[in-house]
Amino acid sequence: MTSKGEKATSRRKRPGTMVGLIHDHLRSLIIEFQLRPGDRINEVELTERLKVSRTPLREAINRLLAEQLVEFRPNQGFYIRRVDVNEIVNLFEVRTILETSMMRLVVERASDEELQSLSAFWEDVMGRYYKTGSEALVHSDAIFHERLAEIAKNPSLLSFLQDINSRIHFVRWANLYGEHRKSTFSEHETILKALMERDAEKAASLMEEHISHRSGGLQRAIADGLLHGMSKPTGPIPPINLENPGETIK
Repeated sequence: MTSKGEKATSRRKRPGTMVGLIHDHLRSLIIEFQLRPGDRINEVELTERLKVSRTPLREAINRLLAEQLVEFRPNQGFYIRRVDVNEIVNLFEVRTILETSMMRLVVERASDEELQSLSAFWEDVMGRYYKTGSEALVHSDAIFHERLAEIAKNPSLLSFLQDINSRIHFVRWANLYGEHRKSTFSEHETILKALMERDAEKAASLMEEHISHRSGGLQRAIADGLLHGMSKPTGPIPPINLENPGETIK
């Protein structure tokens, strides 16, 4: 049998896996504003901070470039992309189209057990609501929508939604402050009820209302979300935890 240590060693030796780990780690740092919009990516510093070699790091950065989280400037290098308000507005339009159509697929394809499982997940989130920080709630919100895409049983839809979520992540913070915070999350329960009743049109209508930004307009939400993200204190970039991928070493 292969021991846990041998598995970890094997994982370290697989370049494709290493690229994926570095990509996911950097992606999280960008989304959580540990790497800020407009920052230049110092590859030498990152190899030292993350305890990785240059080749898989560059491959991971190229993946981020393809996802439009990073941009390349000739003779200057790679930079974290700045926020484009018009682009975010366009992404929300695409998200609305995708997720309202997704409701019809969920009604048609999801089993009762899958809907009940998602409902149980959301009941647990709401049960811990007052003890949960905003960033954890943002994460739970994204998981909810991505699990809907999973039970719609269309992998391409899930991939598109994950890409959009990574690029609008900071805007979600704006919805989790003030009087609209609890109502935003309660809307998930209403959507789930319509799905369980197999009412596709009602679920699609509720999802469209849910995605739309009513408090001050989308551009205000973008400004608030960006302000919140940029005001967060940053610390040293943590190395990747190879023993437990997805976790950072404290």
